[in-house]
Amino acid sequence: MNELVRTQLYPWQLSDWEQLRQYQNNNTIPHALLITGKEGLAKFSLAALWAKTLLCETILPGSLSDTHTMACGHCPSCELFQAGTHPDYLCVEPSESGKAIKVDQIRDVVKFVSLTRTRSNIRVIIINPAEAMNVNAANSLLKTLEEPPENTVLILLSSNNHSLPATIHSRCQHMSISSIKLSELRSWLAENGEHSFDELDLALSIAENVPLKAQFYLDSSIYAVNKDLLTDWQLLALGQAKPSTITEKWLKQPDNLPIKLVYTWVVDMIRYHSTVINEIDDIEREIFYHKNNQQLINLAGSIPLKRLFGMYDKVIDILKLQHTSLNKQLQLESLLIQWSLIAQSK
Repeated sequence: MNELVRTQLYPWQLSDWEQLRQYQNNNTIPHALLITGKEGLAKFSLAALWAKTLLCETILPGSLSDTHTMACGHCPSCELFQAGTHPDYLCVEPSESGKAIKVDQIRDVVKFVSLTRTRSNIRVIIINPAEAMNVNAANSLLKTLEEPPENTVLILLSSNNHSLPATIHSRCQHMSISSIKLSELRSWLAENGEHSFDELDLALSIAENVPLKAQFYLDSSIYAVNKDLLTDWQLLALGQAKPSTITEKWLKQPDNLPIKLVYTWVVDMIRYHSTVINEIDDIEREIFYHKNNQQLINLAGSIPLKRLFGMYDKVIDILKLQHTSLNKQLQLESLLIQWSLIAQSK
């Protein structure tokens, strides 16, 4: 869905919405608001709905006390916003996913806030994600944050606010997106599709209980994908597949999913080794992500723990670099070559 058109909150956003509306109700709207939270919590959806509500022409002063009030979606202002053509709204994002927000884009923001408002009593700018600003772009924004024009709101969204300069942090009011209870998350996912308990469990584990990520994995048939890729992993361990061939296949998966799955496999194999063993049988051995998966259990039993920790270090290094410009094909193939070598070494 186009998030500019959305008229409803996600269930985990209710308390955050009340906080945003309180700013408006109390006439304490911050000139710069840094909204932080994990990727997959729909921060942009929340910010866009608030921006539309701030610009909406049908919200009467008497309705401001109702924190549930939101943009009508059909007044001229809302229609312009939903079409992406509202003259008092600007959204700044990288030209391509994973690229930087450049200084020229922030100069456009500085120019935009200097113009006379043409329709509304307020002007709203969203920068998403704020951590994508390069050094020059961030520096160019500082004066606007420090001396904002009247009736102007800058909303900065960040999934990794620790990478933002301290000078940006100090000039913004902060708001952290609320987490969602696991029971509520399961209910929401169940309402959005028919999935088995095991499918939900796997998607939630890999998504770290982040709603939109879990939904994405379920929509991507994560359970079937995991089974297919784990078979490839086992074939590599047996020397029955080439790392280059598997790399080519795995690169077709979205969102760096193969690396994330490998992480869960390696963690489970280490956990299997490390769990206290019952004197009579292996009943106390456990794996966390993929319960009772015989393929992983067999692999774990055939590879020394020290080698598995070596694989773990390799996976962590790749995950740390996943948002950089390093060659993903080389990283993945290097990982699969290392796995083949340790799995076949005697």
